[in-house]
Amino acid sequence: MIEEIRISSEKEYQPSVAAAINRRTRFDLKDGQLITQHRYTIGKKEYIVNSVFDLGSKQTVVDGVKRLIDNDFDGAA
Repeated sequence: MIEEIRISSEKEYQPSVAAAINRRTRFDLKDGQLITQHRYTIGKKEYIVNSVFDLGSKQTVVDGVKRLIDNDFDGAA
């Protein structure tokens, strides 16, 4: 899937100089996990963002948020 997103910079937005961002998304199911890979190209720079979701997990959203907060506190120490 390829999408083009145009982003304006508020007051400085000029349609003639708008930068285009291309995004490609890939989805894989492997070993009970959903793996998504987003590839963004902004100008000549490419960024890759990977996300892994455990489909068999019994954890709730609240459990996930608690884990993220704990990890943030551990990293700040």
